[in-house]
Amino acid sequence: MMTKLPTLDASPPTTRALDAAEALLLGFYHQDLRETHLTNCEFDAARAAAESAESHMSRAFRFEFPDAPAARSERAGELFMRALFVQDEIENQESFTHCFTHEVPDDVFVSDVEAMVQPSIDDDARWADCERLLEAACDEVGIDPEYATLHVRFWRMHGQKREGWRAAARRAHRIKLACMVPAADADTVETLAQYFVAGAERHDEWARRDVHQEVGSALDIVATYYQAILDLRDG
Repeated sequence: MMTKLPTLDASPPTTRALDAAEALLLGFYHQDLRETHLTNCEFDAARAAAESAESHMSRAFRFEFPDAPAARSERAGELFMRALFVQDEIENQESFTHCFTHEVPDDVFVSDVEAMVQPSIDDDARWADCERLLEAACDEVGIDPEYATLHVRFWRMHGQKREGWRAAARRAHRIKLACMVPAADADTVETLAQYFVAGAERHDEWARRDVHQEVGSALDIVATYYQAILDLRDG
């Protein structure tokens, strides 16, 4: 259950903050749809969802890293999403393997799902692929590469509902925020990291049935987060 968030000193969300929040949340929504379509072995729909997820996350990264060349921030968003696709392929290995009773197009999966022998989720060798993709994203926009290590740790814990995933998520996200808003003080960075975790918790509640309802359920949290970042940049 989501705990009460601390007050974040931010102006009312502007159109720009709302647009950024919507882009981020739509990225995650289409990531979820890709997973659903692959579970059902619906390859064309999964491919379309993946393209949408990458496009929306690239838009969000352009907002997050406005000082980076647009091509590099967009590439960082795409790499981040591809790392998420690999995470999905790790966590859904058994159900995705069933797709190989059909003819599977080469570009549907990011990792080699068919060949993978997975003794356990924790021992899956593809976590290293997730980290390499996040390291490449970090390189595009100047994030400390420790973020990649810590963010993968958060993903591993979160997917298995292990105690302490929220603290791991905040620790990783503070590193990203240090790059996004270097002028922010430590208390503000920690509060923003808590908003990030709250958005993740709201995302966990989605049923993947109504994009407007589900994106709307987290829009206030994420738009407030982005507006605070805008205020810090303009201050």
